[in-house]
Amino acid sequence: MGVAELLEAVLQAVPEVAANSGSVPVESRADEGSNQSPETKVAIIGHPNVGKSTLLNALTGTSRAIVSPVAGTTRDAVDEVVERNGFRYRFIDTAGIRRKGKTRLMAEKLSVVMARKHLENADVALLVLDAVEGVTALDATIGGYAHESGRSVIILVNKWDLVQETADRNVYERQIRRHLKFLDYAPVLFVSACEGGNLDNLFKTLNLVSAERRKRISTAQMNRFLETVDFERASAPHQQKIRIYYMTQAQSSPPTFILFTDKDVKLHFSYARFLENQIRKAFGFVGTPIWIKNRPRRKVELPTRKTRRG
Repeated sequence: MGVAELLEAVLQAVPEVAANSGSVPVESRADEGSNQSPETKVAIIGHPNVGKSTLLNALTGTSRAIVSPVAGTTRDAVDEVVERNGFRYRFIDTAGIRRKGKTRLMAEKLSVVMARKHLENADVALLVLDAVEGVTALDATIGGYAHESGRSVIILVNKWDLVQETADRNVYERQIRRHLKFLDYAPVLFVSACEGGNLDNLFKTLNLVSAERRKRISTAQMNRFLETVDFERASAPHQQKIRIYYMTQAQSSPPTFILFTDKDVKLHFSYARFLENQIRKAFGFVGTPIWIKNRPRRKVELPTRKTRRG
């Protein structure tokens, strides 16, 4: 009892540098090269037996991951580095995430904890769905883990070769959008890991999503953007009236924007959603969540002048 919590505490205490063989992190070593792009960490996530290990082997051209029809074969994460067209990727095959009630063995519980830890250390998450099963509630839960942790997401419908003769791709994608509304920014790709179908398009999408994740917008551009937004439409549903002085991007990976306003209040969900949609319409940010935070502008208090006595 308590081993999973102990493992989480240990991982938080261990420095990230210790995870690499050398004393310099992978990203730092990659940046030292003049023409070498930074490494993109890609976590392959999904529930058991959706083809994550087969996908890793197909993407890397190796047989690192054990492939078996028995669900739950992968217990520990398997990673492989791939260099393709000048880009460097680290693919991480995580253990299948089950429902809490279905996870009984301690090894399974630890593997789920490690899967979520590897997800939080990744840049992009490949959410693998089973085309035969369709979208399930567990798929939505796993996708929620990636969304809440700020990972970029690409939705992969695997085993498409088994249903493509009877299923309509447009109808299938509409079903995915309906069940995974919070991932409406994530591209949807139909692949076959077993036959290697559409994997070239997957690498192109990975390059796009990783670049969008690191995109930065200047404060001047954001202020010009604010002048074009009709905030009256955003305030109507819930009567949240705030005055925005200016907006700036505080960081990337994921893109985080700070609103400087006249009120110290939490932005209403629909207000933040409206603003997020407007940002995507103007600047893109394909495949990555957008975080928006409100910060009230404080009044500058002038120091009082001290009078000399006597």
